[in-house]
Amino acid sequence: MVKTIAAGCTVLLTALALWACNDKIDVKQAYPFRLTSWHLPEEIAEGENVEIRLTLTREGDFHDAEYYIGYIQMKGKGEVTDDEGTLLVNREFHALNDMVGVDRSDPLCQEFTLWYHNLSDKNVEIQFIVQDNFGQQAELAVSFDVGRKEPQTE
Repeated sequence: MVKTIAAGCTVLLTALALWACNDKIDVKQAYPFRLTSWHLPEEIAEGENVEIRLTLTREGDFHDAEYYIGYIQMKGKGEVTDDEGTLLVNREFHALNDMVGVDRSDPLCQEFTLWYHNLSDKNVEIQFIVQDNFGQQAELAVSFDVGRKEPQTE
């Protein structure tokens, strides 16, 4: 009787162990991330260029993760370019890997610079959006008041 119970338990445990086994490895691919900026001026003049230093901070590193940046001009009128002067189009995404000047020395914390050229005498509101190839997004709102400040000359 004891042998029958032991044999039954062995068969049951073996069945449970085989059923619970899964040869598929669960690899996390989509890690949360956020977009932040360094200190920005509060005011901007018409015709002025402002450096916008951004940091993409990721909670993990998946080799095949791809990131895209775009912006929406909510108020005012202006242009956003990268360090090389490549114009980013309002409401279109640009591959972060294609941008010049992205500091990739730390895969979890990538820094890069965008430039905003103000073309208006109206206050400015811009929404920067970073999206990954898994559909996650991070947003950063940037605003400048157009004051009595004189335009910078270069």
